[in-house]
Amino acid sequence: MRRDINWKTKRDDGTAYEVRVHWFSGQFKLQFREKGGDSWDYDRPPSREDLETLLDAIQRRYQRREATLKELEIAQKMLEMGPEA
Repeated sequence: MRRDINWKTKRDDGTAYEVRVHWFSGQFKLQFREKGGDSWDYDRPPSREDLETLLDAIQRRYQRREATLKELEIAQKMLEMGPEA
């Protein structure tokens, strides 16, 4: 994966946060930042919705040959294992 994947998510209570995913050293690094926040949170576990969004983005990139099969398999495995992993 040559570029980071970014998206914004809005919760049911109206608050929002931004997600940034970086491929580094054979794994995905997910980073979160609350709306209006200055710093990124590197330790927060992703929600199931975040993992589904990541998998969707990787599948679309894989079809355009912008992601590898290994990246797709890792994203699928992350979703199967769930947010706790």
